[in-house]
Amino acid sequence: MKLHNMVRSMIGIVNPSITGSLFRSKGYILKGTRQEAVYEDPESIELQVQSLKGDKLIHGHYASEQNEKRVVYANGQLYGIDRVRGVGGDLLEFLGRRWLVVQRLEEWEMSGWCKVLVVAQLDQPENDQGELVIYADE
Repeated sequence: MKLHNMVRSMIGIVNPSITGSLFRSKGYILKGTRQEAVYEDPESIELQVQSLKGDKLIHGHYASEQNEKRVVYANGQLYGIDRVRGVGGDLLEFLGRRWLVVQRLEEWEMSGWCKVLVVAQLDQPENDQGELVIYADE
């Protein structure tokens, strides 16, 4: 029984799901002495994005530096870097930004969903004409 599917519609009343793009990692190639990440073609994915509470700061895989983080519930399985299994480093694109999956917080592989920690990336998505909103003290 997929309990998450049963409650997802109720969760969506408070925090609606959005559609994003998933760039699943295929590993890397060497360019001289540098590694360059390689990704599969993007696929559409349903996401439920939540802010990370200040009192719930997660120090995952050295991602505790000053940066923007979110918790994402996704239909499907996403992976942070797992060098032993040779997977991970997936990218998500939503709300005009790219986000790197740095840690799987919950995985429910038999139920088809997972909860991950993502960190905003500095690069701008292709074909994105929007500006990043900078909030300044007024």
